[in-house]
Formats: sequence, C-alpha cells, structure tokens
Amino acid sequence: MMAKVKFISFVPWVTIGSVIGSLFIVPMMPKIVDALYYKNKYNNEAVNFYKTYMDKCYTIKVTMPPEESQLYLNNIDDAKYPLSEVFDTTYNSSNFFYNPSADYTSFYCKEYKKYMNIIAFKDVNGSYVEKELYLTVNRDDMNNPAYGTKDNPVPVLKAVGVSEPIWFSGKDTDSVFMDNFYRNNVINYLKYKMP
Repeated sequence: MMAKVKFISFVPWVTIGSVIGSLFIVPMMPKIVDALYYKNKYNNEAVNFYKTYMDKCYTIKVTMPPEESQLYLNNIDDAKYPLSEVFDTTYNSSNFFYNPSADYTSFYCKEYKKYMNIIAFKDVNGSYVEKELYLTVNRDDMNNPAYGTKDNPVPVLKAVGVSEPIWFSGKDTDSVFMDNFYRNNVINYLKYKMP
C-alpha cells in the first residue's frame, strides 16, 4: 500500500494535464465555439426562400449624386455608415480572409425620397457616381415605413447602368453574369444581413 502511494506521488500530474490540454482541448476550442455560437448566428435557411424575396422585387430608375455629395451617408459620418462589413462565420482566426463581406453605398434617393443602400457581396470594382441606374428593390421593403430611413435604408441588391456600365470591366452588361450575381447577392443578404 505504501509503495503505491509513493509511486503516485512521483507521477507528474501537472505535466499530464498540460499534455492533455495542449493536445486535445486547445485544438478543439474553435470547433466547440463554432458549434455553440456560430452554428445559428446567421440564417442558414436563406437558400430555401430567396426566390420568394426575388419574386417581390422590381426595378426603379434613379440618378446617383456627385462623389462629394452629402447625400451619401458615408460622407456625413464615416464611422456610423461604413463602406463595408465583414461577417464572422468561424472562431478560427486562420479562416479570417474567407469570411464573407459586403460593400455598401448608402445614399438619399431624391426620386423616391428614401434612403437606399446598394449592397454587394462581391467586389463590384466600379463606380455609381453621377450615373443613371436601374436599381432592383423589394416591394415589401419599399412599402414598409420602417425602411428608407438613415438608420434602415432600403436594401438594393442589384444595380446596373442605364446607358453605361457601372463595373469597370463591363460585367454588368452580361445578363447571365448579373443574374448569378443578383441571386447570390439575395441569398447572402437574407443569410447575413436581413433582420
């Protein structure tokens, strides 16, 4: 009996605990946090009902303000109205650059007397400034008095130039590309952004 007690006192319990922690528990932390927090953080069912949202959309024609105009919300307050946002989808910091992001162009639309926000989940690499655009908006959003304010602008998930391309590459003149872009934009908006 005494020999067992002496043997147990020589076992390096702290070392064994450190090995177990560093080999098993620490590597599992991102998976545990993802399962508990990120699993239901966003609307993972968006892909099932994006068509319903798109069926209620229609196109309007607007003229965008000049670049330095106070009609762009970012020109009024850069901190409150950022030009982009990143959506954290995992605790794992090595996946940071794979997180989805959205670019925003929030502005006051004189034609409809509402604030609107052009949202793109893919880099448009172009310019809306002082151009005539066709904007695709949702009928429910346009008719809802909760939308169209500075704090809750009407989301615009597709914008194309009326007489000239918005994208420097001219991709917005390709209808097949724009249909895919719009579909993916709607799904990502419903998943990450829609309240």
